[in-house]
Amino acid sequence: MYYGTGNPGTWNPSQRPGKNRWSMTIMARNPETGEAKWVYQMTPHDGWDYDGVNEMVLANVDDHGKTVPALVHFDRNGFSYVMNRETGAPIAIHKYDPSVNWATGIDPKTNEPIVDPAKMTSDGKDVKDICPASQGDKDEQPVSYDPQTKLFYAPLNHLCMSYQAFNVKYKSGFPFVGAIVNMIPGPGGYRGRFIAYNPVTGKTVWQKHDMFQDWGGAMTTGGGLAFYGTLKGMFRAVDVKTGKILYQFKTPSGIIGNPITYMHDGKQYVAILSGVGGWAAIGMADNLHKSSAGLGAVGLNATLTDYTNLGGTLMVFALPSKVASAD
Repeated sequence: MYYGTGNPGTWNPSQRPGKNRWSMTIMARNPETGEAKWVYQMTPHDGWDYDGVNEMVLANVDDHGKTVPALVHFDRNGFSYVMNRETGAPIAIHKYDPSVNWATGIDPKTNEPIVDPAKMTSDGKDVKDICPASQGDKDEQPVSYDPQTKLFYAPLNHLCMSYQAFNVKYKSGFPFVGAIVNMIPGPGGYRGRFIAYNPVTGKTVWQKHDMFQDWGGAMTTGGGLAFYGTLKGMFRAVDVKTGKILYQFKTPSGIIGNPITYMHDGKQYVAILSGVGGWAAIGMADNLHKSSAGLGAVGLNATLTDYTNLGGTLMVFALPSKVASAD
């Protein structure tokens, strides 16, 4: 059984010295006994809120000509991890967004990130231009693995931030944060990406940029399609090999849901929930207007109201035998 753990509290790392084991960690446990078989900490002494709770995908990968049972994880911290899921040994660790700058790379001896001291947060210090932001290069939106292309299709964020930590005391029932965060679009001025990616080589085969975070999940099919939605509410089918948009439909609200497909009476359908919300759209969902509210998410997506509305609609599409190209 594989799962990840979240960030330590507070968000002020000066209040919790050390590596803060075992936060920000991939856990592998025997489901019958609960005993840990192996653990791997991705972001020791987290100073940026890079939770390690994103999904763990089990796939067989090629490791120097040998097929290995692997666990693949796209972490909030901007690194993709390919682990031998039996032993916990790293097979490949790469930045899946080149803008990542809180760490320069991974130490080959310790397998720990090489943190840039200039991007490390601490009590009373306002650190600018940290990439990614606290929402991470990917948050709750799940990736999809296509066994035909052997690529992962990932809806992503592309954000940077300023982060000012401060001393905070725990009080039951109140937020235990200890940081002021302001988030901005990443380099290039866009906030979202959808990519076809090989985590073993670290190569992005193709990518599409979106104005806002691609906060909904991805789904690939045996017919060579990848489906995903945008915060503006566009639901798309793209070619898994090229990224070309084959079909798109403007749904009533922004999309943070995960597409599914099913058969009924011999016909294939694709369904998606259209209804904006979550951390990415907390300003709209909770009627917040102060830019620093929602830990910076309100200011980041203040213009989202110009493009979509609140809602909650289940959209179901019949999949034709051949999807026509979109203009």
